[in-house]
Amino acid sequence: MNMRNEYMRADWDWVRSELLRHGQIVSAKKEEARSQIAISADESLEKARSLVKPKYISSILDILTMKSGSIIARGGIIFSIGKISSYIRGAASICLYLVTVGEKIEKSATCLMDGGDALGGYLLDRIGSLAVESLAETLEEKIRKDYASKGMSVSTRFSPGYCDWPVEDQAVFARALDFSKAGVSLTSEYMMAPRKSITAMVGIGPGGVFSKRKSPCLLCGQRDCDYRR
Repeated sequence: MNMRNEYMRADWDWVRSELLRHGQIVSAKKEEARSQIAISADESLEKARSLVKPKYISSILDILTMKSGSIIARGGIIFSIGKISSYIRGAASICLYLVTVGEKIEKSATCLMDGGDALGGYLLDRIGSLAVESLAETLEEKIRKDYASKGMSVSTRFSPGYCDWPVEDQAVFARALDFSKAGVSLTSEYMMAPRKSITAMVGIGPGGVFSKRKSPCLLCGQRDCDYRR
């Protein structure tokens, strides 16, 4: 899978739509307030475009053994993925990837908040989260199309912290991928820095195995998640 980092693009129309929808901007009671917030959102989006610096890294690993709740892959990589194992049953390999928008956007958001611009800081921080989600989706679809051309199929992506997949498995991602190549590090609490980064796994199998994709959100009881599919 080849995609130069400079060709990674967030879907800014989607980012704007989600920002307005989840930020409840479109439902503001007063027209004047709604209009002003929408203007601030567009200004923040324009600023974000110059701050977002997308990068990604990825690796394909053959699956050696798949047991209920865990995967053992080439290189001694073991993931304890819980219920998610049922969603990638039939995969012969896995693709691991990391996407990030860099640190500039969250640093700018923090500066705005520290300077008293709570709205501007909130909007910029929110845009960063949505932008990296868009990049993760873009890369997932890129992987799916590449393997479809080879007669193979790809599962929906999953990440540590989703459903019952422990966030501690970020350490396994860090061993399998060299986070430093994307300018990302892992804290002792298994959080990525910059925070606007996402790791993900997809299963790769014969054509038809993953042709009928089910939402991974069916496994999760968190009903108020912004990214629920």
